[in-house]
Amino acid sequence: MQKITFLISGFLLLFVGFVMIPFSVQASEMNPNSSIVFKHSQKHHDPIIQDKNLIRGKWGMDDSAIELQVLELLKNGGLEVNYSNSKLVFIEKAGWTQSSDVLRIFVIYRQDDKPGYSLSLNYVADKDLLVGIYTDALDNKSYNVTFRRIK
Repeated sequence: MQKITFLISGFLLLFVGFVMIPFSVQASEMNPNSSIVFKHSQKHHDPIIQDKNLIRGKWGMDDSAIELQVLELLKNGGLEVNYSNSKLVFIEKAGWTQSSDVLRIFVIYRQDDKPGYSLSLNYVADKDLLVGIYTDALDNKSYNVTFRRIK
């Protein structure tokens, strides 16, 4: 019984090695477009580059009197913004980036002479919103925030 199993296994290996492999090589040589078949079956999606000026304007944070006004998006990634709430706010640094299909802005500021407050927001084009994270310097906690365009 072991001899028969060994003979059948050996025959299968020889068959695959000498008949099937050369047959598959010959088939791909006969069809020069065989490698292209798989290229078209894969989904390919190009990123949509959004106009950076879409985030210019006045934005108000939900459920508060906080306003963010995006004045200018500079070519070097800088951002001119005004940020106002009921307290004095000094902007330390502000910028914007665009990677893939996402426009992002960040603002680092001082409030009551305490550094470490920040906003990191993504522009959601289909809803015309700025959505992201607010970091509070006093308690070092982050909160989800949404800014809507003020018309």
